[in-house]
Amino acid sequence: MRGRRTGNALAIATAVVLGTGAGFAAGGGVAFADDLSPKEIYERAAPATVKISGPKGDGSGIIYDAQKGLIVTNAHVVQGEPSLRVTVEDRAPAAARVLGIDPCEDLAVLEFSSPQPDLKQLKFGKSADVGVADTVTSLGYPATFEKEGTSQKPVFTTGAVQNPDVKDAVPDPSLPRYPATLQHSATVNPGNSGGPLLNGKGQVVGINTLGNGNAGVEGQFYAISSDHVRPLLDTLASGEKRNDPGWELAYLHDPTLPDTFTAEDAPTIEKIQKQFKDVEGMLVTDVHRNSPAEKAKLQQLDVITDVKGSPAASFADVCDVLQSASPGETVPLSGIYTQSFTDEAGKPVKAGEAWDANIVLDKSGK
Repeated sequence: MRGRRTGNALAIATAVVLGTGAGFAAGGGVAFADDLSPKEIYERAAPATVKISGPKGDGSGIIYDAQKGLIVTNAHVVQGEPSLRVTVEDRAPAAARVLGIDPCEDLAVLEFSSPQPDLKQLKFGKSADVGVADTVTSLGYPATFEKEGTSQKPVFTTGAVQNPDVKDAVPDPSLPRYPATLQHSATVNPGNSGGPLLNGKGQVVGINTLGNGNAGVEGQFYAISSDHVRPLLDTLASGEKRNDPGWELAYLHDPTLPDTFTAEDAPTIEKIQKQFKDVEGMLVTDVHRNSPAEKAKLQQLDVITDVKGSPAASFADVCDVLQSASPGETVPLSGIYTQSFTDEAGKPVKAGEAWDANIVLDKSGK
């Protein structure tokens, strides 16, 4: 999860079934005879697990192609960041850029801006081969008490798979629908988003993404399944930006929404939530320059209530429309203003007034 925000996930209870020819690992899962030791897993994975930093927050990532300097992470780690720095263990932070992103899959591929010597990479394993109670390891860069600027190593946690095949999870209205995830108990903290979930052979079987933050729930964390991730990587690495009209959205009535803004702006968000308590929709939290959203004249703090005639009561609702749309398609939007202002024609516009717009999706996706 990104350092400035945590998400919730569906709680799915499963029975713990133990395989044969296996023993218990330190983290409570099943360890097989040919599994690497925890230290071996760490030493193999740490050099390929990176810290990703931007002005808005931090996250983790995985070097999966050392020759090309390619990194996979969560889209929510890098979306909207004006600049990115990637740290590999004890090295100085290096500049990186987003090659491709898909917010509806919550995945992005980055590359180093300049060649980096002697990079290590992690291999993907088959998430379909992962079973209930198998031992798994999470690696990443969560927030710590270490002094800013000091050398930080990736943090290692271990646990067991609770459900290897969670389908179509909708964690909360501000997040997308996750078609295929693994539920596990290897702790994922803020800053771990985008880091690897590893099997006993040190292979990536998931991209750690979020934890279940519901009251009374502990030890439930979710990783996007590697079998779902792998087919998307080549397209993202080619520079395709899918399902990304250049906006950032959050559910209007998300109780944590004010916390994602500065202390100065948080009262404005709280006021909007109270004033429009009967409105269902997605709040536009940012609009990127030269994007389809900007060209459609969307503004920060607009509320989108309908997309292509369908209610926009969650980010998953918006993604359903975007994922079914064609490149270059014109998608009609409806919503309300939350701020009063004077438009370009000199006409006063009041908060609560309705608006309509058409957003033209990029033809190339790049």
